[in-house]
Amino acid sequence: MADSDNYLVDTHSRNASRRLRDAVRKTPSVFLLHAAFRRTLRSQHRLRNGLPSTVVVIVDTEEIGDSHRKAAELALAGRIEPWPHLRRQSKAYVHVLGPPWKKKPKPATAILEEHGRHEIILVLARDRSEVPEELTILADDVVELEPPTAAHINAARRLSGRSRLDELTAAAIAGLDFSVMVPLACKPQVSLDVVRRLVAASRPPTIDPVPRLEELPGYGSAREWALAFIEDVRRFNRGQMDWTHMDRGVLLYGPPGTGKTLFAQALAKSAGLPLITASVSQWQSYGHLGDLLGAMRRTFETAQAQQPAIVFLDELDAIGDRTQFADHHANYSRQVVNYLLESIDGAGGRHQIVVIGATNFPEAIDAALLRSGRLERHIPVSLPDEKERFDILQFHLKLSNDIERLRDIAVDLEGWNGADLEMIAREAKRIGRRQSRPVQVADVASSLPPVQELSEESLRRIAIHEAGHVVVAHMLSPRAKISVAIRRRVRWLGLQARQQGGAAKYELPEEARSLDTRDQLESLICRTLAGAAAEEYLLGCRSSGFSGSRGSDLDEATILATQMVASYGMGRSLPFLIESRHVTADSTRRLPNALREDVSRILDHQYSRATALLTENSALLDRIATELIERETLTVADVDDLIADCVTGTRQTIFPAASAHRP
Repeated sequence: MADSDNYLVDTHSRNASRRLRDAVRKTPSVFLLHAAFRRTLRSQHRLRNGLPSTVVVIVDTEEIGDSHRKAAELALAGRIEPWPHLRRQSKAYVHVLGPPWKKKPKPATAILEEHGRHEIILVLARDRSEVPEELTILADDVVELEPPTAAHINAARRLSGRSRLDELTAAAIAGLDFSVMVPLACKPQVSLDVVRRLVAASRPPTIDPVPRLEELPGYGSAREWALAFIEDVRRFNRGQMDWTHMDRGVLLYGPPGTGKTLFAQALAKSAGLPLITASVSQWQSYGHLGDLLGAMRRTFETAQAQQPAIVFLDELDAIGDRTQFADHHANYSRQVVNYLLESIDGAGGRHQIVVIGATNFPEAIDAALLRSGRLERHIPVSLPDEKERFDILQFHLKLSNDIERLRDIAVDLEGWNGADLEMIAREAKRIGRRQSRPVQVADVASSLPPVQELSEESLRRIAIHEAGHVVVAHMLSPRAKISVAIRRRVRWLGLQARQQGGAAKYELPEEARSLDTRDQLESLICRTLAGAAAEEYLLGCRSSGFSGSRGSDLDEATILATQMVASYGMGRSLPFLIESRHVTADSTRRLPNALREDVSRILDHQYSRATALLTENSALLDRIATELIERETLTVADVDDLIADCVTGTRQTIFPAASAHRP
C-alpha cells in the first residue's frame, strides 16, 4: 500500500482559493467532484468549524486522480469556518491512499505522523480495505463520497456552455460512475434512453444470484398478486396496456423471517425491473434531518432515472404514525412522514414506479401511507404451513432420496419461519461438505436444535388451557368448527421456542361473519381469556403462558377491550380517541383513568364469565383435557364427538344473558 504526495492547504489564502476556483471553472470533473466532497463533508461539524479533526472519505473508484485531490482541497477551502478564539490559522492536510504517484511512495501509516502537526486531515481512499486499522480507530469519521445532484449536473453543463437537461435525465447521470458521468454531463445532446442503458450496463453482476419468483415456494396470496403483476409488466412491455393500470404500491406485513425482502428481490428479477432498496434506518444513518430527507429524495430520484422500477422500503413501521407523535421529536418525525408522502406521490407523481413496503407491525404505519394510490394493497406474509415448509427445505436442499422423511421433518417444524428453515438447510449442507458427500436427509435431522420434553405437569397445564378455549368457544358459538392440538416436545432455536405448546383453531359459520357488535366482541374476549380461567379453575392458579408477549391471550384481549371503549364507543361513554387499527396494549396506558378503568372492568367481567361457563361444563373441560394428553391432536370431528358424549339432552345456551356481563 502506498500514498501520494502530501498536499498542504492554507485555507485562508485568497490566492490559493482563487486558483482552485479557476481550476473548477475550467474542468467539469473537478467541479462535479468538488460538489460531491462538499455534500459529503457538510455533516462533519468539527471540520467545518475549523476544529481539529480527521475524516476518511471512501471514493469508491479504481484510481484516485489529480481531479480528486484538487476537488478535495477546494472543498476544504470553502467549508472550514475558523472560530474566533483560534489564534493560529487552521491548516488542512489532504492525504491520498492508493496507487503511487512517485517512484518512492511513503507507507500508508505515514499519515499517523501528521496527527498534531495539522488541525484538519482529510484522507482519500479507494475502498475501506485500504484504510489502516489504526487510522480507522483514530479518525473522527469514515464516510462514503456522496454523488453530486441533478442540479450540479446542470451547473456543470452551464459552465461548459451546454443546454440544461430535464430533471430525470440529470438525476440519472448523477447516479453514474464519475468516469462516465463527466463525459456524459458535457455531451451536447443526451437522451434519457442512453443514460438508462448506461445505468443497466454499470450494474455489477450478483455473486449470489437471486431466484426468480416462480422458483420460490410459499408466499400464498402475495405470490398470487406478484405473478399477476409480472404478467401485467409483460403486457406493458408489449404495448398492450398502459402503466396507469398497474398497482401503485403494496404493503407486505407479517412475522420476522418470512422472506419479505427476498420476495421483493425475486419479484424484480422475474419482472425484469430494477430494484432500489432503502429503509428508514439507512436514511437516518446519513445524519441530521436534512441529510435524511436528501437520502430519501435520492432513493426516488434513482428510481425515476431507471423507471419502470420497484422501490422496496424495508422496516416501514420505523417511519412512524403522525397521530402518535407526542414528544419533542414530533416536528422532526412529522417532516419525515410528510416528505415520504410527497416522494411517493408528489406534485409530479412517480410515473412508472411501484413502491413495496415491508413491516412486522402494520398497525404502527401512518394511515396516509396506506390509502389508495400509495401502498394501496395490504398483503399478509404468514409463517409457512406444512407443505410450504417442505417446499422451502427442498428448494434449498434439492434432495432426491428420503423425500417422505423430509416431509415428516417439515411437519414437526410448525411455527418455524423461512429464515429458520434456510439456516437448517445451510447447516445440513455444511455437514455433507465436511464428509465430502452430497447432503442427506439425515444431515437435516442432525442440524435440528435439541427437543425439550415437557414435564407431565406442564403438559397437563397446557392441555387444560387449550381445553378451556375449546369449551368456551363452543358454548358461545355452538356451530363453530373447533380443532385443538398440544405438543409433548418443543424445539428451541437460540433463546426461544420456535413452537407453541398448544393451539386451538376456530372457524365460524359464514352467516356469523358480520359487523362486530358489543356482544360479539365481549364473547371474543371471553373466549380469549378462557385458557387462563381454565388453569385457575382446575389447578388453582394461572401461569404466564397466556401473557407476557405481543400476540398473547392477554395482549389480544386488552387490545379488543381498548378498541371497544376508545374506538367503537362501546364503553360507558362515547369518546373516539384512537383509530382501531392503531390500538396496542401499550396505547391503553395513555388513556384517561376513567377509560382505563373501563378496559379493566370489561376484562374482569369476561374473565368471570369464562370461569362461570367452565364451572358449569367442568365434565366437558376435564374430558377434552384428558383426551388431549392422550392423543395430542383433536380434529373438528373429534371435538364434536366429545361434546356430543358429554352434553346430553337438549343443547341450550347456558351462559347468562349478555347484559348481565356488561360493565
